[in-house]
Amino acid sequence: MILDLKSCLQYCSSDDILSDLSLFKSRDGSEEVCQFLQETFDEDGTRKNNFIDFEKKHLCRVYFVLSDPINDDSCNLCVLRLKGRSYPIYGFFSISAKILYESNLFNDQAIISKSNSVTYLIGHLCKNSSYDWSGGGLYMLQQCFEIIESVHQKIGMNHILVECSEGLVKYYSEQHFIEVGFNKRNNLFLMIRKVAEIHQI
Repeated sequence: MILDLKSCLQYCSSDDILSDLSLFKSRDGSEEVCQFLQETFDEDGTRKNNFIDFEKKHLCRVYFVLSDPINDDSCNLCVLRLKGRSYPIYGFFSISAKILYESNLFNDQAIISKSNSVTYLIGHLCKNSSYDWSGGGLYMLQQCFEIIESVHQKIGMNHILVECSEGLVKYYSEQHFIEVGFNKRNNLFLMIRKVAEIHQI
């Protein structure tokens, strides 16, 4: 089941959701994922933006992949508590729009215009390592494509962007993404594919 964070916030407080997500374990223990999901603070005590802040500011949309509810209230794995039921969280992803700046593109790439382009950004696509979920990454990617395709019919834009570590370049290449640049600010590779070609996956 796919459930958007916007719907969750109608039934749960931000603090309750943050508490539920505190047990989420990414495959590689990425600090970026933890900072995105959990409440963190700057040195001066100011709370940093996390996924709930981005959602409320309409900077992205966050989606959870949930399993069937369980009745074990003592479960020490990551679950989302909604209406008195506990749903295991198998993964999550976010979708937003992002400008692909010319300065981050390789000089010899000819896939996308060198001028600054607006793309769909698939961000923080992450499985929960606490659960055994074979093929979960591909399933979430397909869900992303379905959402993007429905939006594309209304507002356009040609490309989908992912920013990934070097270890994931091969995986996204297998999903027909093409490496077009590198973001030095966060040390991530930029990979895109055309919206019109998403049914090739």
